[in-house]
Amino acid sequence: MMTVGSESLQGLSTEITLDKTVKSIPGTTSKQCRQLEDCGFHTVRKLLHHFPRNYADLQNAYGAVDDNAYLIFVGRIISSRAIRAGYSFSFLEVVVQCEFVNNETNSEFMCNDCDNGGKKIIYLHLKKFFRGTRFTYQPFLMSIQSKYEEGDCVCVSGKVKKMKLKNHYEMREYNIDILEDEEEKHAHLECRPYPLYPSKAGLKPDFFRDIIVRALKILPANIDPIPDEILKEFNLLKLHDAYMQIHSPKTLDEADLARRRLIFDEFFYLQLARLYQMLEALGSHIEKEELLNKYKNQELHAVSVEEWFPLTKTLLKALPYSLTPSQLNAVSEIIWDLKRPVPMNRLLQGDVGCGKTVVAFLACMEVIASGYQAAFMVPTELLAIQHYEHVLSLLQALADGVCKPSVALLTGSTPTKQSRAVLEGIKTGDISFVIGTHSLIAEKVEFSNLRIAVIDEQHRFGVIQRGRFNSKLYSIPTNLRVDAASSGQSSEETTYMAPHVLAMSATPIPRTLALALYGDMSITQITDLPPGRTPVETIVLEGNDVGFESVFQMMRDELVAGGKVYLVYPVIEESEQLPQLRAATCEFDSISKKFEEYKCGLLHGRMKSEQKDEALRKFRTGETCILLATQVIEIGVDVPDASMMVVMNAERFGIAQLHQLRGRVGRGTKKSRCVFLSSTSGTLERLKVLEKSSDGFYLAQADLLLRGPGNLLGKKQSGHLPEFPIARLEIDGNMLQEAHLAALKVLATSNDLECFPGLKAELSMRQPLCILGD
Repeated sequence: MMTVGSESLQGLSTEITLDKTVKSIPGTTSKQCRQLEDCGFHTVRKLLHHFPRNYADLQNAYGAVDDNAYLIFVGRIISSRAIRAGYSFSFLEVVVQCEFVNNETNSEFMCNDCDNGGKKIIYLHLKKFFRGTRFTYQPFLMSIQSKYEEGDCVCVSGKVKKMKLKNHYEMREYNIDILEDEEEKHAHLECRPYPLYPSKAGLKPDFFRDIIVRALKILPANIDPIPDEILKEFNLLKLHDAYMQIHSPKTLDEADLARRRLIFDEFFYLQLARLYQMLEALGSHIEKEELLNKYKNQELHAVSVEEWFPLTKTLLKALPYSLTPSQLNAVSEIIWDLKRPVPMNRLLQGDVGCGKTVVAFLACMEVIASGYQAAFMVPTELLAIQHYEHVLSLLQALADGVCKPSVALLTGSTPTKQSRAVLEGIKTGDISFVIGTHSLIAEKVEFSNLRIAVIDEQHRFGVIQRGRFNSKLYSIPTNLRVDAASSGQSSEETTYMAPHVLAMSATPIPRTLALALYGDMSITQITDLPPGRTPVETIVLEGNDVGFESVFQMMRDELVAGGKVYLVYPVIEESEQLPQLRAATCEFDSISKKFEEYKCGLLHGRMKSEQKDEALRKFRTGETCILLATQVIEIGVDVPDASMMVVMNAERFGIAQLHQLRGRVGRGTKKSRCVFLSSTSGTLERLKVLEKSSDGFYLAQADLLLRGPGNLLGKKQSGHLPEFPIARLEIDGNMLQEAHLAALKVLATSNDLECFPGLKAELSMRQPLCILGD
């Protein structure tokens, strides 16, 4: 059990110091404060989170200096001169002398002059050029020349280029830092790491170094709001030590330890905020305790098929196929949650075509069989209609004696008269299962007893949109009221509960990223595909004349064999800014002429709903055999006999997105193929990972490493993640689990954080969570 109360003063100390304005830093002029504030550095915290981009070890390289190599040197300035070279042209040349020790085992460098025995001396010519008459006047030339004085000890990093003179090298793109005070020179002599800061909005690295050194001096030792027990358990530095060692380390190991603590903080406060917000939404103490226990105890809970309601088991037996073990486990986990006195908040994710929808349908049947209502929300009308028809076909297969639930469809295009009847049926409870778009969360929609809300393609809805289902309360079952009462909670306080939420995603994302995005959700993964699925043959080609000729021949062979072909384009119309991109509408006529004997269709996001439905209907029935489309077909389009896809300008899509598109073919018994055409040969290597694997989770991890979380998720999803100043999810994701466990431990001790005022204050000062999709 953690001790509480000792963090109060630390919280105050943190707030008083870290959140002071930069004006409080000793020796900072009003001009410097204005410059910092213009760059967004309003507080000491913001300034200290401007971390070094790298460290120089303050010793020269040894051995050969390769031409065009990026190296770090330390030496002394032997000359500095600014020269007017023409009417409107001038340049500054600073020459730095550096010494190399030939012995590779001893690279110690001394600033003081010494004999040259066993040492190699090189000269760096640092050049900077200026154009404009105002840069040729003598006052300007004298001012830039005087910045660098002979004898100054400097650290230089940049790209070297050999000059004609032996051991002379030119540097035109470089960073130069003057080692001014005794501490820096002492650090140099001891080979201490020297922080190199990134420039920002014209502010130079040495400017940041000077200000940050002064800011560190005002930090008190007791600024850490995280309890000592957490620090000891996870082997973390104190916050004061972390700031000191990241900005002024004695060794690179110290810098690594400091970085680990600061990464932990970024993940910890993200997880703490997610879980704290989730607990705030729960009304009773029993709900909070049950939920925290569920997150702390990671073992899987499941309900055996024998314990399912008869309606659910009947539908399972009536399915025209058998569920995979992974699907059955997913259903059992979800049903176990449905029987608990805590609202479920679960993410169900799996690869394309793994059968998430039928898992959700079975969960809904379990709820309906117990006398409650179920809602199934999807992002598009097209997908809503598809799910509605799918449910009806499954229910029609049930025996005549089975009491079948009433199912309704509600979208923005539902006629007014029909919409009123559906709303009335939902309100009275006559309709037990409703499928629709975001219309389901409108204020006018009142449920009689909603117990589960399934959100398909959940990343397309905002946090607020998903959360609106919480206002659709249902009566807690009698048996759960008894459980609550036995736990010391009165039945009156737990009469109503928010509905269970099952979010589904067809975009597999790595667990580390899932935890960052959905730290407040349990995660279930369907890891295997239904049997009988033939793997899609994947081909990556360069989009040149040879590549297109090969693709058109493959298309012709496929069409002759009775197949159907998708042509996917990155844009709807041609763009002057991106002329290399092929457009769906512009190529419709040329493709129609090339394949005159086959009808072509067009589908894109600007078409009206009826036009989209008509285009898809014709493609399904075979009236059209070639469908030119944009990525609008990525989600919710199911044409089992579509057997080939060609993606134009494939390099414009992410790996995970291309895998999603590939999932539109190979959904039937016919062998299928997918061709990715790249505009340039340089991107072929990245795309070839799709030839090697059809595992969505593997490809998602590859995409995360290649492009980072922002690009993997797209603008809407990455907007749900805060900017991490130092952590990188694709590299540091292993610390997420530790941060998640630490947040759980803190909230288990104090649900409302009242026992940890320092943590609560810190949480309020951190950047709030972004609202996704709103």
